[in-house]
Amino acid sequence: MEQTNKALTRAAVTFAKDLEWFDTMPGEQMAIRIHSNQVGGAITVIEARVPALIGPPKHIHKEREEVFEILEGTFRFQCGEEEFEATPGTSVVVPRGVAHAWANVGSEMGRILFTFAPGGIDDFFPEIGRNLLEEIGRLAEQNDTLIVGPPLLQQSR
Repeated sequence: MEQTNKALTRAAVTFAKDLEWFDTMPGEQMAIRIHSNQVGGAITVIEARVPALIGPPKHIHKEREEVFEILEGTFRFQCGEEEFEATPGTSVVVPRGVAHAWANVGSEMGRILFTFAPGGIDDFFPEIGRNLLEEIGRLAEQNDTLIVGPPLLQQSR
């Protein structure tokens, strides 16, 4: 496993004007704010613009924690057996190995920031929009993301 923080000797800075937005799911865009190669592998930071009623399938990361910061909108989270809504200013930390899903449950575009620790998952996200849905599961598994259920808003209640 890659050693983290081995060469971090100065600040890592990515300016908003330099962000490169890419398409993931229909209507959803992401940008890598801090690539793990900028910080010796310590973290990956990604911002997402998420349309109403959109979110990823339920999944697990075995090798990293995921930290969410809600910037705009209302998101519903399912972390393990717990389900709750999160609004701007809310932070959520999902421990490695815990199944989780989230979705924008508002009527407008939402914005969410997520940080993975350690990093190293950066290159997965641009590939989502470049591949067929059937290929995403294989790509996800290659990037420490095991899909274990449908998106939150498609789960039967």
